Amino acid sequence: MRRLAFFLMVCLLFTLWSNASEITIGSFKIEWFGVHSRTDEQIRLLADYIRSLDIDILACQQISPTCDKSKNGTPDWNDLLRELGSNFAGWHGSTCRPQRLAFIWRTDRVEVTDLGELKAFKRQEIRGTEERTFPRIPITAYVRSLDGGVDFRIVTVHLYSKEGIIRYAEATCLNDWIGKYLGGNYDKDVVLIGDCNTKSMGRDDRHDSTTINNLEAGGLFTCISKDHQEYTTLDARERYDHAFLTADFLVEYVEGSWDVRRELADQDPDTYESYISDHCPVTLRITDEDTDSLPTGDWGV
Repeated sequence: MRRLAFFLMVCLLFTLWSNASEITIGSFKIEWFGVHSRTDEQIRLLADYIRSLDIDILACQQISPTCDKSKNGTPDWNDLLRELGSNFAGWHGSTCRPQRLAFIWRTDRVEVTDLGELKAFKRQEIRGTEERTFPRIPITAYVRSLDGGVDFRIVTVHLYSKEGIIRYAEATCLNDWIGKYLGGNYDKDVVLIGDCNTKSMGRDDRHDSTTINNLEAGGLFTCISKDHQEYTTLDARERYDHAFLTADFLVEYVEGSWDVRRELADQDPDTYESYISDHCPVTLRITDEDTDSLPTGDWGV
């Protein structure tokens, strides 16, 4: 526990040197948060860890926003936001009760608007199976730096857990949606980030997942994470978590900034796995001086 506290203190001090002209985007599947039991102290340490990551907007997966496993009378999700502090805010989707999608962001660094689920994504029954696509409807938000430099749309997903026709259909639907979106009068800077559940087929880490190929089809998205070899999970040793940028947004990506945040997991794996997650957070940095007007119209929320 002392090592954990020292690590968090060092990370928090490091944030003093962060570059104000950049925005850090992250994704974090917090394993069964609100479903697995966590004490008040464990939620407090999780909040400390999230703050130490110095992320401006964090896409979260596998959140249950109504459960009170800490048994303190308020949902664990509310407890986490309270422990993060008054300069943090959060919002969650409404589909898949125990595994919802959510955003957490720094209110002193970014303005977040147009929060919603992508209503165009209807769950499709897959012929020959008993399954349907998108048990968790993707959620989105429009993000603008309070410094006036960076603005973009973020979409987060938690794709189907098995390889095959269902995840193929999800990836195709996402690609079709972004094509229609980019054809409208909206900000063309878009990041798609989250738990894509991709596996390194045959343990050959150079082999691109079919899910990534489907999302990159047509050149609308570029997967900035596929050439990085570092695993984003602990036990499974897979690269499940990815980020995709549209062409306009790719030029604003800080080259080489994709990072699998394994610091705490490597330093104290038992503590990490016991109350934080089986995934590591992933982050990337964006920098730009191009501020667009807020997109208007019905783009699918």
